[in-house]
Amino acid sequence: MLKKVKKIPGYFKSINKRVNKIGLLKTINELIKYNRFYYKLLKQNGIKVNTKTILFHSAFYTKVVNLFSGISHEELMKVIPRSITHGIYEKIKLERKEITYDKHKMYERMLKAGIAIPEIFLVTGENKSILIENKSFDDLLKLSASERILVKPRFSNGGVGIHLLAPNDSILDNHIYQAFVYNHKEIIELQGSDFCGTIRYVIYNKSKEEKFPVAASIQMNGGKITDHMVNGGSYSASIDLKTGKISTKGLDRTGEILDKNPISGIEIFGFQMPLWSEVLDLVEKTCDVYSELPLIAFDIALTDQKPLILEINAGCGTVAAQFDKGWLDHPFVTDFFSVKS
Repeated sequence: MLKKVKKIPGYFKSINKRVNKIGLLKTINELIKYNRFYYKLLKQNGIKVNTKTILFHSAFYTKVVNLFSGISHEELMKVIPRSITHGIYEKIKLERKEITYDKHKMYERMLKAGIAIPEIFLVTGENKSILIENKSFDDLLKLSASERILVKPRFSNGGVGIHLLAPNDSILDNHIYQAFVYNHKEIIELQGSDFCGTIRYVIYNKSKEEKFPVAASIQMNGGKITDHMVNGGSYSASIDLKTGKISTKGLDRTGEILDKNPISGIEIFGFQMPLWSEVLDLVEKTCDVYSELPLIAFDIALTDQKPLILEINAGCGTVAAQFDKGWLDHPFVTDFFSVKS
């Protein structure tokens, strides 16, 4: 119970920012309208709603409106919270934990299917099997003196707990030790940093014959080890799904709109993603491997040689991927939810 209480203040950071800008009563009115709409949508489609859901909705709403000050109420109603994407899996009663939450099981399945993933050195914890290159922890400690080795939790998301191995570190249980992924030289140039940035590609995996892209965005790392908007201080921008060109200006975590990446000084709008056709092929192949997942959010790194899948998520909650268009009218919503006003 105490842990839950400690987490609650995190929900209120963006809400408090909105209150400071427009006042308490106006903020409450906005949140009532937004929550009433999505509460009804979830309830009339058999999805459970609790206090935590309402807190998530409120935090998400205020995060969006804080970032996009010019967005209209009508547009905001189409910017969907995490509960909608996760609600799809609740409706079909599919347990996602064994499919994507354990990153080792996720990598193991991809490796068996021949899908390009990072080079894995060591996995700790139970149920270990396939490794690309099996090394002892002592081997990795020696290697870390000259090479970057990424350490990340098997059971986590949002960039939490990711760090580089240091020569004096202790081994961690339920962690994955893998080769550091360096971006394509053109992506490194755009970011002004050789830490890894990723493509977030969201797709509605309806069937083998029907796949509907939802959105794509680039997450630039901001000179830090992760590119997550909350945990890495990144810069984001939408990508045209067909051409692979950046189709918006950039956005930083404070809501500032950017013409150029502030680290590199390179123009963001119109930048062409390298290897875009290879990205689309990789997404298609992975969708077929995970045919039971109707909605997949990919985190893809572009290297000089090829794109690699860093992870996939069954459902997602993201502001950046809804940068230029809300998702309420997308087939992945209307196929699963009866949307009534």
